Amino acid sequence: MDDFLKTMANPAPMSEAEQKKAGTPMGGDMGDDHKNFCTAITKLFESGEIDMTQPETFLNKDVYDSLSPEWKTKTDLNIPNIATLLSHIYDFYKSKQTPDACPQLATMIEQLWEMKQRVEIHADVFKF
Repeated sequence: MDDFLKTMANPAPMSEAEQKKAGTPMGGDMGDDHKNFCTAITKLFESGEIDMTQPETFLNKDVYDSLSPEWKTKTDLNIPNIATLLSHIYDFYKSKQTPDACPQLATMIEQLWEMKQRVEIHADVFKF
């Protein structure tokens, strides 16, 4: 641990090219669940079924309407974070500058699943 602290206290200088390389996504693979999720949300976005500018399109309206006021509020409070992360995942997946499968994308998907799971503990409120 002492070596780590010394290294962090006195970082080696990095060129701009090295900094850019350090920030690029690494190649790798993801599980089938992650890949299928990317395919599913891509279809939802491109068909217009869900729209990033209208987060209410993420919801199964009948399920949402049947929620108690408490769970509607909890859902509403989570939608902005879910929308942002969903947008990042879609943009990352569609970008030609990033790999279609990599650990960074898998991590974003898992974060979204965790947020979604906290809301959907009582009902399957989202379309994805």
